[in-house]
Amino acid sequence: MRTLVVWLGMLVLLPGSAGGAWAQEAARALIERAIKAHGGAEALGRIRADKVKFKGTLVLQGHTTPFVAETLVQLPSQYKNIIEIGSGGDKHTILHIVNGSKIYIALDGRALKADPVQLAEIRSGLELERAKRLLPLLEDRSYQLAVVEDVEVNKRPAAGVRITGRGRKEMRLYFDKEYGLLVRAENRLDGGKGQPEIRQHFFFGDFKDIGGYKRPTKVRAYRDGKQVMEAELLEAKTLDKVEESEFAKP
Repeated sequence: MRTLVVWLGMLVLLPGSAGGAWAQEAARALIERAIKAHGGAEALGRIRADKVKFKGTLVLQGHTTPFVAETLVQLPSQYKNIIEIGSGGDKHTILHIVNGSKIYIALDGRALKADPVQLAEIRSGLELERAKRLLPLLEDRSYQLAVVEDVEVNKRPAAGVRITGRGRKEMRLYFDKEYGLLVRAENRLDGGKGQPEIRQHFFFGDFKDIGGYKRPTKVRAYRDGKQVMEAELLEAKTLDKVEESEFAKP
């Protein structure tokens, strides 16, 4: 259950070589195009904080379970996720809060202690969320970027960027080659106890302009090739600032 609780909270460049420099610039060009496709740098720059609400289904131990989740993010390091899973008389509420170096997890109001692997998973999710905002990839030079081979997403070609640097695990973002929209994201998670890394994939679709920002309204998630989640956007709000109390431990 503890591993499940943590998961629900989330969602080689050669330095100095000529090839590495080319790969970095080519990757930046892809991201610049994606920024324009999603609404432009000015629109994305205003979204330092937002609140989104999703509903969908999770696949837990072979069974499909409905959920509703509300996520509050304020870059660069504040995150709050409340998710209700189940239906009828069998419902549970999971809370994650990340506030800088502090992490709080609770199940049905009872605080849980996460081990180092689980804490790393939560931070990896927040790191991927930051990368998906695109602008930080160009503004923060600690990111190392490189183009990767094209893939097919929803039977359409997509160009990819690999993201590494500053001790972070590799992430990849893929953009529709015609429209420039972010259609796939990948990250890697520690399997724990000597197990191999887990490859996590997200697929995005049905984009809509919401307040000048073109957002995906449908998402699917896979772990090591097996689908674990499917959801649709119910609501999205851009916020000027989120009060510190929102990220305080209950």
